[in-house]
Amino acid sequence: MVTRLFRGFFARITRLYVGVFYSFSKKYDKEFDKDLCASAVPQKFISLQKQYMFFHHSFWNKMPVFVQEHRSYFRQEQRGFGEDAFHSMWYELLREYRPQKLLEIGVYRGQVMSLWALVAKELNITSDIHGISPFSSAGDTVSAYIDGIDYYDDVIANFNHFALPLPNLHKGFSTDSDMVDVIKSKKWDLIYIDGSHDYDVVKSDFLLCGSMLSRNGLLILDDSAMNTDFKPPVYSSSGHPGPSELAAQIDGKEFREILSVGHNRVFEKI
Repeated sequence: MVTRLFRGFFARITRLYVGVFYSFSKKYDKEFDKDLCASAVPQKFISLQKQYMFFHHSFWNKMPVFVQEHRSYFRQEQRGFGEDAFHSMWYELLREYRPQKLLEIGVYRGQVMSLWALVAKELNITSDIHGISPFSSAGDTVSAYIDGIDYYDDVIANFNHFALPLPNLHKGFSTDSDMVDVIKSKKWDLIYIDGSHDYDVVKSDFLLCGSMLSRNGLLILDDSAMNTDFKPPVYSSSGHPGPSELAAQIDGKEFREILSVGHNRVFEKI
């Protein structure tokens, strides 16, 4: 009984501690008030902490309202994971590179895909957006899913909420033969790997997706910064072992890392 009370008290103190730091992090900071394209951020801010804080600061102080409102919607009722900085990262990547063929592996409830569609709509980018997912918690051992939701229908409902054209949803695991055919069906301009966090599956996804990227296409690995110098704030994370191990092995002759935003690492195909 005493142990349970202590744990409850500790959990409340931890939430308060994180909340205070998170609230403070939203404030304007002149150091990060820069008009930079995504690829220029590492040249301006060498440390991975400052690169992350640039995008976090940008979300709260420079992003268009529609980006902030989209994030607010997905923060409610556990509609999406991720961090505020990632919303500004996606906005700046799409604004700079203007990818037309986009693929996400691991969709959950459609936060990232709908943000792509929303940004493309606002910036007049012709986009062809696809997502591969089992639309369940199967294959994801690190995320907490809510029971009683039809995740396929939920993605559609969330797109409809923002009056967006529906994406191309493919139900299955990225290693299934028919999903492999989807990945091989075209040259992609941008691929986000956020499915299984097991090393073998992440490696398989990377090898196949990398081969199907267009020249100068972008491949973004989620949860892949554990082996970097990034020291996450208390409201952030450096990721998980599987994707991080894979990211450390990426050959610089075929890909170059152009950006790192927290545990999201962005590679460009050379």
